[in-house]
Amino acid sequence: MDMMTMNLREFEAIQKKINTVLLPIGMIEAHGPHCALGTDVLIPREFVRRLEEVAGDKILMAPEVAYGHSWGLAPFAGTIDVSAQAFSNYVFEICRGFYQNGFENIILFNGHGGNNSSLDVVTEKLADIGVRSLTINWFIDYREDIKRITPDPGHAGEDETSLVLAIDENYAFTKGVGSHEIPLPKRFRFKDGGAVLYPEAFSGNAEAATVQKGQQLYELLTELILKDIEVLWVLEQQQRGTIK
Repeated sequence: MDMMTMNLREFEAIQKKINTVLLPIGMIEAHGPHCALGTDVLIPREFVRRLEEVAGDKILMAPEVAYGHSWGLAPFAGTIDVSAQAFSNYVFEICRGFYQNGFENIILFNGHGGNNSSLDVVTEKLADIGVRSLTINWFIDYREDIKRITPDPGHAGEDETSLVLAIDENYAFTKGVGSHEIPLPKRFRFKDGGAVLYPEAFSGNAEAATVQKGQQLYELLTELILKDIEVLWVLEQQQRGTIK
């Protein structure tokens, strides 16, 4: 159920029968010369659309958070970086608002790697006030499954580029893009280091991306995501003592 288009009465009716909300979280940043700046928003949007079709009667789909933290890609034009502290505080306040509206289960659907550590902080604080949460970092949680379809994933690599192409072929291209490997472990940090770690603002073999691979990824990952959401609901039942 799409919160964006609901009126007050419709929302009040939802509050009485649904206690799970999904909050998409993305980023506006450079994704190589070939992918849309909004890649990390576009992909979660498409997953939400597909999840809505199969679980929309059980989950409130909240409007997305489009801006996040991207220290690594900050040296590149088009990256709108929010500090980790400001970002984590903002997401926490949003989630607390949903909790105050009766949503005890919060799914953070994250499309951007730079948000990961901040969202860890958010979910710890949410747990302390009584929220059950599930963070979905699709590009990490299902990486081995992803590599079965796109063997050379990365930032705007084969996986992300395929997923964007499957949304709209006008949002990405592959001809002549090539491939980049990250030359240093990410644990090395130095000023403007992202420009070294991500040559041309991407990694992986983007040129190998296809629409067909993107469609396969959406189908596979939507199924896996639904299974993880079901685990969240089982956890809720266990905590309420309705199952053992």
